Formats: sequence, structure tokens, C-alpha cells
Amino acid sequence: MELTISKNKIHQFPQTLTLDSNVMTFVGENGCGKSAILESIFTDHLDDNQEETRLITFSSGNNESFSSIFKNSIRSKQRFVVNNSDDEEKFENAINAFYFDEGWVRLLIFFATALKREGKTIEFLKSKELIDTNADGVDISTKIGFPFRVRKYYNDKIVYAVEQEAEDFELEQKSIRKTFFHQFLSKLTEKIHSADFDFETENSRIVKSWKWFQAKDAALVLGTDTNKIFSFLAWASLHNQFIFKNECGLYFKGDLELNQLSDGEHQLLAIYSLIDLFDSENTLFLLDEVDSHLYYRNIQKLWNVFGEIDGKVITTTHSADSIILNEFTNIKLVQRGKIEEDTVANQILDRLESLSAGGNYKLSIAGKVKYLALVEDYFDWFIFLELCKKKIPDFDLNIQQQIHYIKCSSGFSNYSQRFGSSKLDWVDSFKKHHSNPNTNTIFLVCDRDNLSIDDVQDSGLVLNSVATGRQNKINLRGAGNKAAYLLSWKRREIENYLLSHTMLRAHGKLAEINQHLAPIHQLRPEEPCDNVDVRNLDVKTMLQPLYLKDGLAVIPTDESGVDYNKLSAIIVEIPVNEISNDIVNIYNFIKGKI
Repeated sequence: MELTISKNKIHQFPQTLTLDSNVMTFVGENGCGKSAILESIFTDHLDDNQEETRLITFSSGNNESFSSIFKNSIRSKQRFVVNNSDDEEKFENAINAFYFDEGWVRLLIFFATALKREGKTIEFLKSKELIDTNADGVDISTKIGFPFRVRKYYNDKIVYAVEQEAEDFELEQKSIRKTFFHQFLSKLTEKIHSADFDFETENSRIVKSWKWFQAKDAALVLGTDTNKIFSFLAWASLHNQFIFKNECGLYFKGDLELNQLSDGEHQLLAIYSLIDLFDSENTLFLLDEVDSHLYYRNIQKLWNVFGEIDGKVITTTHSADSIILNEFTNIKLVQRGKIEEDTVANQILDRLESLSAGGNYKLSIAGKVKYLALVEDYFDWFIFLELCKKKIPDFDLNIQQQIHYIKCSSGFSNYSQRFGSSKLDWVDSFKKHHSNPNTNTIFLVCDRDNLSIDDVQDSGLVLNSVATGRQNKINLRGAGNKAAYLLSWKRREIENYLLSHTMLRAHGKLAEINQHLAPIHQLRPEEPCDNVDVRNLDVKTMLQPLYLKDGLAVIPTDESGVDYNKLSAIIVEIPVNEISNDIVNIYNFIKGKI
């Protein structure tokens, strides 16, 4: 399914969203625009009335924006204003784009247990011993109560329709009395009030009074067409015309009311009932903060159910549990109202950092990704890919986009230390956490620092060493040849690969760099200068001014000071012949493992 989404209140440009799997989950900080995107999708469907897709929207709280959008649509398009059979045709499928707020939950659960004998709702209620069913699986214990009335104005409308029908056959065929709305109302009134009530007798009315409706009678009275039933309920409850839905009481076995259940059970039943009643191949569910109030095990049940439905779900979450239970490809990061096209692991892990301090969450997400690179800094991987694009004629970005990078810094001062120590420790924790991860390969990409150049192969693979206990391949647990590889740049760190005679000369930095190099090893045009002085030079503080954000003297520890546009621009200025072949060798090693 592909959606074209109009601009939203935060992002002023249309977006295209492709739903390849059952579920897509938006994550991001408060105010990032997750709900704004859902609201835009909802508005588009309300405006276009797209019959090929049924849009069911639900918010766990009182989302005023959804409510306002829907109420405006009801008013401007006169939804659920029924005067004759022409209106019936117009509104019979009004449920194709509908917003269910908290006031609908009791009616949703009631009709789900009443109509869907094999559904998730009735299954859950049975598991909690909240209902009794007969031999046919019909719920015989649940009932719903609500204030009900029939006002004189409606009686007058029906009496007038009868008079018009007597005079004109064509009017008779289009009469409001022939609509399913009136027929449903008549049947319901007969069942919950009195079989003797006559809508066609002058001055017939029912004052507001409490009525009961049994789940076992629902199908017999209103049938099983959920589109028609909820179109009728929307009409009947609009402005409390007949049914006061916000005053409903839903009672299970032993007269236990819904509000006596936990918030989590309430929430789970609401979602189950929506799925039971409206799931189909053409249904798109928009569920805002679907997992609020849910305990971990119920969150797990929820995502399992989403994986089994026929339709599609777009949801938002602030829950770390939900993030780790989603397939990684189903998670989209939202920033400033824009859906990020290429969500990478470090962005999701950053989001988890703000939600939970638990390292297990991060390891859980990491285990969902097929290829991982543990890098010193996030912009290391950016520099590497930009140099690859310049240097390698057949560079395949699609291959590199499969690799998700995670920040895991490590330093190496002397041989009393273990090279790549923090990255190797991370792999040890990963192996303990996952018996059979989805992850196939992990690339542990280190700065060489003070490790000898002789200890790094041309491919970037660090040499094994019995003396130091160094191991360049660590087998991961699970089926297949899954492994982590310990790699290093042959130069001191990635910034050394920005040492270009042409680029530095253009920015007035060439003399500053060359003064630290022996004359024979100084930078020259059209040469990569892969010599020992260039490889070992500590250049970070000299080069950073070229790609710092304006007004900064050093890069903050969180790397927020890097101006990626500046960084990209200086790499563009580096001639291909001045880029080291190390970049090609490491690229080829990584490509060979994918």
C-alpha cells in the first residue's frame, strides 16, 4: 500500500509512505510530529472519501486534533444527516473514514463480543472469565445500558413522511422510513423499549430513560453488517439524538463494569474490538499511542495480533518495549513532521536512551538488524561513505545502506591494553543476550590510535595476536556463519583520510599540516600519500575548523557541533587520486561479507 500524505502542521511538503508489512510504527520525541502525520492522513481520507481504503482511527486519550478534524468534517459535509434514501446511499459507507474516541469504547467492545464469536475480544473476555457463552459460542452474559430517547421532532418527521408517501409514489420509494437507519431504530426501540411504540402516530415520543441491550440479541436486532451498525450508531448518537453513547455502561458477568478493569485491559479490549469489527484487506488503522497503559506482556500480545491481521496499521509509540518488539524495518523515525527515509540503528538506540537506561533494550534492537557497524563516532561512518562514493566507480550505496551503525568508542594507548576493548565487550554482551540473532555480521571499526601499522592488514582486518589475546573474528551464536570482525583504519583515525593537498590548499590549511610532516612525506597533488607520517599524524584539532558549525571552537562530545553540509563539501573537493586506497580495501572487505 502506498500513501501520498499532504503537508502537516509541522512539515510543509507532501510525503510518500509505502506500507510493505502489516505494521509501521512512528517513533520520536514529544512534539516531533508523529500525531501530525496521522492527522494529515486522516484529513486526506475524510476529504477524498477514498472508497478503496477504509480508514479507522483511534486514540487512547482525548486527542483534540482528531476530534476537531472529525467534527468539522461531520458539520461541513453534513455527515449522518438523514432525510431520505438518497442520504442512506451517501452515508451507508460513512464508516470508511471514522474516528473513534474514548466515548465509543463500550459500544465497540459490546458489538465485538456480540458479533465475532471467534474474535480476539471474546477470547480475551473468556480468558478472564468475564463472560459466559452458550453451546453456539454466543455471549449470553454481557449487556450494555445507555440513556435513550425519541424526541417529538423525529416523530413529526415520520408522520410527515407517511403523509407524503400517500400522495406520491416516488416520495414513498425515497422515504426516510425506507432507510436502514430508521429500520434499525425501529427494531432497537421495539427490543429495548416496547413492541407497541409506533413512530407513525402523532405525538409519539420517548423521554430520556435508561435502556438495556443484551449481547445475545444484537445480531438478531441489527444484523451483522458492522458498516451499517456503526453508521447507524453514529447517526443515532450524533448530538445525543437517540443514544447517549458517552453515558453508556458496559457490564460483564457478575455485573462487573468495564471501568472496574485495569487501564491496560481496557486499552487492549478497545484495540481488539476495532480489529474484530473492521479488519479487512482494505482497512488502514491509525492508532495513536496504541500501547499507552499496557503492561509488557500485553504489549507483546498487541504486536503479535498486529502481525496476524489482514489490514495495515500505522501507530505511534513512546514505549521502549514496543520498539524492541517491532521488526526493525517497521520502525520509522519522525523529526520535525518528516518521516525519515533511512532510519538507522543509532537513531533508534538514541531514542531508547531517552526512554530507558536498560542496556538490554539496545541489545534487543541491535539483534534485529542484519548488518551492524560499531564505530567510534557517528560522523566516522559518514566520512567513510562519502570517500567511498568519490573513490569507487561501482560503489553500491544499496549494500552500504543495509549496514546500521552504532556508536561505541574505544581508545588504544599502549600494548598493555586490549585493542577495541569496548567494542569486544559489546559483542560479548550481545552474544549473551541473543542465542540466535537476526544479525549476520558485525563490523567493529576502530581508530588505530597507537596500534602498530604492521598489526593491520590491507583489508583493515586487525592481525590476530597470541601475545595480546587479540582475535579478529568472533563467532556469534545461532545458525549460519554469523561473526563479528575486528577492523581498523590503517591511518591513525578516519580524519587522516581527509588529508588532501588540493582541498587543504584551497582552505589555507596545507602549510599547517605539512609543517608536521617530514619533507619527503609532505602532501602532494594527485597522490594519496600513504606514508608513515601521514598515517600517524594526529590531525583532528587541525581539521575540525573546516566542518564545525559556525561559532564553535571544538566538537561537543555528542557530535552535535558537526556541520555535515560543510563536511560533505570539503570531501567533494578532494580529487579521486588523493583518496587513499585503504578506503577501497576496507569497502571491499565489508562488501564481501554482505
